[in-house]
Amino acid sequence: MTESYDDIVARMKDKFTRLAGYTPDDASDIGIRLKVLAGEIYSISTALDWLQRQTFAQTATGAELEKRALERGVTRKPAAAAAGVLTFGRQDALWYNAVIPAGTVCATSGPGAAQYATTEDATLPEGGLTVDVPAKALAAGAAGNTDPGTVTVLVTADMPMETVTNSAAFTGGEDAETDGSLRARLLESYAQPANGCNAAWYRQTALTCAGVSSAGVVPRANGAGTVAVYLGGAGGVPDAAAVQQAQDLFDAQREINVDVTVQPAQTVPVDVTCTVRAKAGRNAAAVKIYCRIAIQNYFKSLGVGDPAVVSVMTVKLFDTGMITDCSFSTAGKTVAANQLAVAGTLSVTVEA
Repeated sequence: MTESYDDIVARMKDKFTRLAGYTPDDASDIGIRLKVLAGEIYSISTALDWLQRQTFAQTATGAELEKRALERGVTRKPAAAAAGVLTFGRQDALWYNAVIPAGTVCATSGPGAAQYATTEDATLPEGGLTVDVPAKALAAGAAGNTDPGTVTVLVTADMPMETVTNSAAFTGGEDAETDGSLRARLLESYAQPANGCNAAWYRQTALTCAGVSSAGVVPRANGAGTVAVYLGGAGGVPDAAAVQQAQDLFDAQREINVDVTVQPAQTVPVDVTCTVRAKAGRNAAAVKIYCRIAIQNYFKSLGVGDPAVVSVMTVKLFDTGMITDCSFSTAGKTVAANQLAVAGTLSVTVEA
C-alpha cells in the first residue's frame, strides 16, 4: 500500500531532526523543500503502485486488463442490442398497400423510455389490419430488454399505422462485458488452457460471441468425431445470430474430421416459491421487489449445466439486506449438460 503524503513528510522531518539536531520550521526554506520533495516521492510511489496493479490479471482494470487478456487471445465482449418483433396495426383497413420503412422508431412509455427501430421494410397489405416487423433497440445494452406489451409509442411521424405493440419480449440486450467477467474468463484461460481440441477450447471460443455467457460441451454427442456445443445467455438462450456466429467460428477453426454442431441450450424453467420475513421498518412491497430481483439475477448468473441451488438463492436473498429469515417450499433443480435453468414462476410472500 502506498505511503501517504503526510507520512512521507513526517518521516523526512524526523530523519532531518535526528541528523541536524533541530526540527525544521514549516515556513523555512528546508521545510518547504521537504514538502516539495515529499510530494514528488508520493507521486512516484502512487504511479509505481498503479503500475504494479495493472501488471497482473488478478488486479488489472479497464484498458490494462484488456491488454492482459489479449496476451491470452481473450477480448472484451461489446454491448449487444435487444431484438424482437413489433406489431403495427390500424383500426380500419386501408385501400392501398402501406409501407413501413426500415428505421421506423417506436418506444416504451414513461421516464427512461427505450427506443426501438425496425430493421427491414415491411408492408401492410391492402385490407390488412396488422403486420409484424423485426426490430432492434437503438441503444445497445441490457436496458433494451423489455416485457411483452411495453413498446406502445409511435415515435416516427407521418405513418399510416395507428398502434404498435410487442407481443413477445425484446431480449438479447447486454451491457459491455464488465472487468469482473473479463477477468474471470482470463483467469479460466490460465486454469484450463485451450489446446484446440479440449472442452476448454470449445467453451472459450463460444464465449467470444456476443450474447453468449456460458456454453456446455458434449464430446461424441453423435458418435465418434462429433462435438455438440450448447449456448446459454444471461437468463435465457442467445439469438440465432449468436448461434450462427459460433457455428461459423467452429467451422473455420475445428479439428480435421470433427463435426461440430452448435445449438441454443434447452431451457428448463424452475418455479420458485419462498416466504421471507422483512426487517423491522421495511416496506413489504419493496422487500418483495428486491427479493424477486435477487432471485432473477441469480438465474441470470447460471451457466449451461449449472444446477439451481436453493441454498445459494437463500444467500442472495439475505444479501439484499431486507430480510431476517426465509424459507423455500420448492426444491432445487439439476440440469443436464445441454440444459440451462431459467426462472419460471416466482412467488415471494413477505411476512412482517
